[in-house]
Amino acid sequence: MGRLGDWMGTRTRAWLFLGTMFQALCSLAAALLLWKGGQSGGFRPTDGPAWNNPEGYAAIAFASASMGLQGIMAKRLNTEFATTIVLTAVWCELVADPELFKLRLVKSRDFKVLAVLALFLGGFIGRALLDKIGAAPTFLIGAGLRLLIAAWWLIVRGTGQIPIEEEK
Repeated sequence: MGRLGDWMGTRTRAWLFLGTMFQALCSLAAALLLWKGGQSGGFRPTDGPAWNNPEGYAAIAFASASMGLQGIMAKRLNTEFATTIVLTAVWCELVADPELFKLRLVKSRDFKVLAVLALFLGGFIGRALLDKIGAAPTFLIGAGLRLLIAAWWLIVRGTGQIPIEEEK
């Protein structure tokens, strides 16, 4: 999928839409495999071994593919919201920002702070969902959110500063 982005252009709406749809399909496949395989997620000590059947391992593969493509797409867009790659990298960039302690608005620093806070909030919400409804429905919710994001790529207009369409 990443090579398709090289061919189509990594900032074209078509690639952003198709890549996000592929992420959604991978998340949906993970949810269905977890449900079919009867995997609880193995997130509690009383659950026993995690991912102990072929469906569980396939679910890990689909979830990893989805997250990997998300990281590639975020990196190619080159925004401050690329926390999906590695939180440590964004954190290091944040604390190394020379304007970290300025009391005025600093766009690059403020977006990094927002991205880190959003990542932590998402982690807490994801964990609460896992405890309440289980792994398969949580992946299903994630797939639904990715479908919404894919639709947004088709309707959100680009700004003059960050063009979505590449010039050929």
